[in-house]
Amino acid sequence: MPKKLLAIRYVYWIAVAFTLINSVVFLLSGIRQSLEGYLGVYRYLGGEPFGNQRLPLLESLDSFLVALVFLIFSLGIMKIFIGYRGLDESLPPWLRIHDFKELKVLLWESILVTLVVMAMGTVARNINSLTWDSLVLPAIVLVLAVGLYLMRGKET
Repeated sequence: MPKKLLAIRYVYWIAVAFTLINSVVFLLSGIRQSLEGYLGVYRYLGGEPFGNQRLPLLESLDSFLVALVFLIFSLGIMKIFIGYRGLDESLPPWLRIHDFKELKVLLWESILVTLVVMAMGTVARNINSLTWDSLVLPAIVLVLAVGLYLMRGKET
């Protein structure tokens, strides 16, 4: 019976494949946004009026960070649920995930960084008309950061 249950773990290859695809899609989106931002800066330097030419570059950073979160999640699922250990030597130490708690903390940190960049983009987009709505995301970032700090305090 336990061997049959362990065979189900290979179903997680589906999750690994789709999260890798999601990562590539966000990576391509980030490249497109970067090129759009470079074109806007080029036009701006050429004298054409262009709104906030740095905004597409900031949004591309969002896409790249989300791609990284998907990649970390995919690697974590593969290592924890499927049990693939052959990658450890070639990975940087911060990506050597051994259990679900390490994956959770790594994802929490990655998502927190992504949300910080998204909050900066939201504030930059609405800099002339800041409302309570535009302060919700920074408040979420603060709550997540405090939660991570408190959780880390329990570890030491």
